[in-house]
Amino acid sequence: MTSVRGALGLVGTALIGRLSDRNDSLLAKSLGSVGKGGNSSGRRGCLLLGIMASLIGCIIALDDSLTGLWLSMIPGAFLQHNCDVFKSLLSEYHNDFDSVEYNPDKVAEELSPIPSRSSSVGKLGMTVGISFMIGPMFAAAANPSFQSATYIATFCILVAGASVLTLPLPLASSRQLCNEKPENCETQQSNEFTLSKMIKLQTPKTRAAMTLLVVRLNMALAFHIFNTIWPASLKARFRFGPSDHARFMSFIGVTYALSQGFVAKRMINALGENGKVLGIMICCTVLGIGRYIAFHTDNLLVVYASFLFIINALGILNTVITADTGSIAPSNEIGKLFGILQASESAAGMVGPLLGGTISHYLGKDAPLLAVVGIYTFLFFFMSWGYDGLVISLSRDERKEMKKSM
Repeated sequence: MTSVRGALGLVGTALIGRLSDRNDSLLAKSLGSVGKGGNSSGRRGCLLLGIMASLIGCIIALDDSLTGLWLSMIPGAFLQHNCDVFKSLLSEYHNDFDSVEYNPDKVAEELSPIPSRSSSVGKLGMTVGISFMIGPMFAAAANPSFQSATYIATFCILVAGASVLTLPLPLASSRQLCNEKPENCETQQSNEFTLSKMIKLQTPKTRAAMTLLVVRLNMALAFHIFNTIWPASLKARFRFGPSDHARFMSFIGVTYALSQGFVAKRMINALGENGKVLGIMICCTVLGIGRYIAFHTDNLLVVYASFLFIINALGILNTVITADTGSIAPSNEIGKLFGILQASESAAGMVGPLLGGTISHYLGKDAPLLAVVGIYTFLFFFMSWGYDGLVISLSRDERKEMKKSM
């Protein structure tokens, strides 16, 4: 089921990413025109499509059977990629903010104060962390039946759908300018972020995108390889049961929420642009060593302490990468780029468990852990070698070009 979900996500993330960039599609003109403003919006259309997919999955899941379980997974795995669409939407908002920053005459009073990209991304990640905290805590405390849990999930999905309808559309995106002046669309529309062009490394933007793709793919591989041995290790050392896992996931949720909402933004601001690579290298070190310690200790308190550092490092790293991803792509290609990056993570979700199981079978139970440490060692040196020159410098150049054009 994990592999099938990964395969559906591999196709779905790329598809949703492309659709979210287009305001002229059937989806944008139908679902995307429902809500605040009433204009066609690919982002809003994809968000509502994802919510509908989740709702259909919950309805199918009420059929308490193995077939129902499989069928309920398909709509969400294929079409529900709202977190990536929200990242694209946040990046587009910030493109508007940057435009106002360099041209104060443009509705500046509507956009002040202007938050940083890392702050916005951190708040989005914080909401994810809070949900990971509340969900397991509620399940552990209330112990609802599967049917009751499905009803509760359905209610939450409907609330999310109502919230999406109130979202404002970006104010000054190039896609909206194209709608107003069709003669300018040819010059503004581009097709730079395709996998074939990224592999060829033809332009600075594709090289930056490929760097981010390598980082995302390796981080996802490390996660899935580690997960092949982690649950069994917890059970063998500490006799972890369902309630123990619920408490552990709640701890991870609240830590990730604090990391994204508070720690990441302050760490990134403290390091500054010149210290960003150093911060990334420290995070890679913590992610590798922390997992090694957590896997080998016989003290549960040390496990929790290790994951406190691991989750904070992961939150900082994810915030940096997401913010930099949004800063290198124009508004009409942000969704496509996020879709490709998420598709790489889905591919890792298919390959990682198989790779971890194979390594464990042939090379011993500690081999997957060593592979994870090796991946983060590679990322340590890869980031120190190329992240500043390939990604950060491009983001800096993009801001300079925007300033000149204004």
